[in-house]
Amino acid sequence: MPNKGKQLLTVWGSPGSGKTVSAIKLAKELADQKKNVLLLLCDDICPTLPTIFKSKTPIDVSIGEVLTAPNITQEVILRNCVSFDKNPYISLLGYKAGENPFSYAEYKKDRAVDLLVLLRHIADYVVIDCSSMLTESIISTVALEVADGVLRIGSCDLKSVSYFRSVLPLLSEPKFNVDKHIKVLSNVRPLQDGEEYKNAFGGVSYTLPYVQAIDEQNSSLTLFDSIPGKAAKAYDMVLKVIVKEVFGDE
Repeated sequence: MPNKGKQLLTVWGSPGSGKTVSAIKLAKELADQKKNVLLLLCDDICPTLPTIFKSKTPIDVSIGEVLTAPNITQEVILRNCVSFDKNPYISLLGYKAGENPFSYAEYKKDRAVDLLVLLRHIADYVVIDCSSMLTESIISTVALEVADGVLRIGSCDLKSVSYFRSVLPLLSEPKFNVDKHIKVLSNVRPLQDGEEYKNAFGGVSYTLPYVQAIDEQNSSLTLFDSIPGKAAKAYDMVLKVIVKEVFGDE
């Protein structure tokens, strides 16, 4: 059984850093251990659900319905989850195609807290893919505040460095525990100067290498499949170590 004190992992990072892919692969790693995992996708500017897998039928459910429901209950949450045929241990909750920040009425912080509390009762583990636009996403900022672990993902480019210099001051309150974030450098190619960027980010705990097969999965909407080829070995090993650090031994 999972440690009920450590269930919620928040993945946050700069735009284009690979945070959504990382969240998906971490959710799959947990699901491969036959744990029930709920992947929460927070982006309402570019809804993620229609971009990460092929659905046999149009998706007509949304996290927006949950956050603006008269009462957030487990029934409401489950009704708006998307089941995943390829892996019965994964469920998805996010915004559907065509939605935007004005598709639903505004909600307050307490609604987001209620949702995350209930998710702990619904799934063994919850992996949250935050929006990069924290000032526009209440659910993302709340997730950063209440998570049992936070992955802060950056990439080897100056835009990523600039993003964190601008956004990290917004998380200066002690409740965000930024000093405890697990810093990850993502999509590092063999010829890139990863050490320079590690220094720019104030040190990095893990490096996720660039794997061409993941780009191919992204294009073919097969990110929930295992990564083929020898290059996947190093990537998968990092995922396993991160899962162990965040959630402890099974």
